[in-house]
Amino acid sequence: MSTLSPGIGGGRQPRGSRVNVPAAIVTIILIVLALAVIVPLFLPLLFVFKTRLEYSYNPWSLPRQIRWDNFVQAWKVIQLGKGMVNTLIVCLGAIACTVPPAACAGYIFARYRSRMTEVIFYVILAGYFVPLQMVLLPLYRMSVGLHLADTLPGVFLPMAAFGISFWTLIYRSFFRSLPCELAEAARIDGAGHWGTFFLIMLPLAGPATVLAVLLVFMSAWSDYLLSLIMISSQALFTMQLRVAQFLNAYGVDHMPRYSAAAIISAAPTLILYILGHRWILRGTLAGALKG
Repeated sequence: MSTLSPGIGGGRQPRGSRVNVPAAIVTIILIVLALAVIVPLFLPLLFVFKTRLEYSYNPWSLPRQIRWDNFVQAWKVIQLGKGMVNTLIVCLGAIACTVPPAACAGYIFARYRSRMTEVIFYVILAGYFVPLQMVLLPLYRMSVGLHLADTLPGVFLPMAAFGISFWTLIYRSFFRSLPCELAEAARIDGAGHWGTFFLIMLPLAGPATVLAVLLVFMSAWSDYLLSLIMISSQALFTMQLRVAQFLNAYGVDHMPRYSAAAIISAAPTLILYILGHRWILRGTLAGALKG
């Protein structure tokens, strides 16, 4: 006999009759969503080892042999070397202008709490919710007025301005998770405010700093929209702009060469993530995202 339980309206229904989505369906949905993200990343590998004739004849077939000529030609024709130097300058500038100010601001907002600092913190945090697309026109006009248009600082300074608010929040949360006794002990030993910050607190925030450096670098390397708006001289084009310019000029006629350029431009961030994903997880779990 099946065990009955009271139902709505006094009726009885078998226990365990509630509808549950089978785990297999959930797994299938997650696999489909994962493939929708992963498959486009591997498509360039299907095209990059082909000649133009092979791609035109059957673009979805496997390459007959492995050819590395497209990588060499893409590096020379698209001038990816110059784009890589410009992109490195943008990335290093974004890191230098984002991480140190965010670390200092996060420490101040975490350790010197008052009504004024709380108000200032939320004012800074409000900048995180302003999308870049909303301020592109006034940002460009301001850059022209400050003579930063068509310069690399005109790219990484706005990146820093949009990133400081988020990383200030991260550093504030991280410093608040550290014991207050550490700062008090440093002050008793004679360390001042800056000594306590640089000698005690900042080294303990190493996981958050590594997390910030990695993610700021990857974000700046992958930037396209801001570089497109701020840069007009081809000599200052970043990697993403050079690859996009090549595609706009030739379309899909040179898809194997374009695939090689896309792989080269994406390789640094992929390698950096593979090497630093443990630091990203460690920085997250160590308290960088704790409230």
